[in-house]
Amino acid sequence: MRTFCVLVAALALVAGVAPAARADELKAAISAPMLLDLLARPAEARGSAFDESLKAPGPAPRPTEGEVLPDGSVRYGAGSGSVTVMLKNPCPPGTAHYEPPPLPGRRR
Repeated sequence: MRTFCVLVAALALVAGVAPAARADELKAAISAPMLLDLLARPAEARGSAFDESLKAPGPAPRPTEGEVLPDGSVRYGAGSGSVTVMLKNPCPPGTAHYEPPPLPGRRR
């Protein structure tokens, strides 16, 4: 009985939506001359579009020097286009990474 009720509800929903969708299609009548007018418009010539793109001003150049922040990182640029660079050394001074390796045949 439950599946029958769900089926009836689904059919009622589809029957209610179908006339509204059909009414939307009838509002915007598309005619053949309208389609031909859209297709017959001349496209902008490649040469003129390229020339216009060359004449347009480019983005402002970014400063090459960075701003050193108090934590030691460096910020390049300003605003939302800025980039922050932070270098961390995983081996602090005094570890084996900084000391030369022992000579062959000798132990520490």
